[in-house]
Amino acid sequence: MIICFDLDGTLIDTEEWILDSQIEALNKNGIKPTKKQIYNMWGLTFSNQIKKLQPGIKKSKIDKIRNDFNEIRFSNLKKLKLFKNTRRVLNILAKDYKLCLVSNNGHNELLRILKIVKLDTNLFEVIIGDTDVKRPKPFPDEIYLAEKRLNKKVNFMVGDTQQDIKTAKAAKVRSIIIKSGPKQIWKTLKDADYLVEDIKEIPKIIKNFK
Repeated sequence: MIICFDLDGTLIDTEEWILDSQIEALNKNGIKPTKKQIYNMWGLTFSNQIKKLQPGIKKSKIDKIRNDFNEIRFSNLKKLKLFKNTRRVLNILAKDYKLCLVSNNGHNELLRILKIVKLDTNLFEVIIGDTDVKRPKPFPDEIYLAEKRLNKKVNFMVGDTQQDIKTAKAAKVRSIIIKSGPKQIWKTLKDADYLVEDIKEIPKIIKNFK
């Protein structure tokens, strides 16, 4: 059985880290969103958020904002931490199942984050970032790539946002959504196949799946 995991907000508590860094990067480039606007787009790639905030913006400007965002967030790592049960649950699951990481972080950024929080990359059979595919989540390309590399169908997509639900549906896999992301987005999660409060509930769901 293959289980794909999102990273931000699912395995790692990144809400404050991402929110503050995005707002600072956008403000630096003359775009002044409210927190509500950011939460309404939560789970989209930062590039797509920028396009929604400023339609018609040039790619060069998007790249500049993204670079500023990465510089800001990686200079402030004290806000970055694993959720309480992440390491224990992943170690339990990795004994019996193949785990994959699929994230809308760039591949190199993804590896950097895993190193910062000291999460063993060997837990994952496949690690895929948005720079590894043509279309990031909520398109199913990251899951499709995981399936191609493992030559087997993915069974579950574990995430924390509506984008993860859409990704699972597009790839025709079951979604397990953890209410670990911002409370402001919980109302958008009702279409999940399984909605849980904590990652520690997942091993039982997987074990009982037929």
